[in-house]
Amino acid sequence: MFKKIIRSIFNSVEGLKLFAIFDKDGIIVDKEEDSERTAEELAAEFSSVLRYIDKVTTYLVTGKMEKMVIDCGKEIFYLHKLNKFYYIVALLDRNAIIGKLRFYIKYFEQDLKRELDID
Repeated sequence: MFKKIIRSIFNSVEGLKLFAIFDKDGIIVDKEEDSERTAEELAAEFSSVLRYIDKVTTYLVTGKMEKMVIDCGKEIFYLHKLNKFYYIVALLDRNAIIGKLRFYIKYFEQDLKRELDID
């Protein structure tokens, strides 16, 4: 079921290059990808990025990060917190409709949490 949800989201959003579930330490739980960069490359730096984001949001007193979009010029990086242990990481090309990705994540979020046993 878990793999089916990830594949369904990946195939439903045109321009999605990578869709993965990472734990907070950067370990890949599952993924679908069609990118020159691999999930493993992102995972290598993922925990460092999370620590930095936590420091910045704590310093700014904005609360913990829940969702984040980073526009990188050629690609868009999207991060969505499922809980304090698991994150959705997505890489989209410039022409992808990020709203469609957000819709599917919201639609399947409870199913993903149930599959990760974090309801």
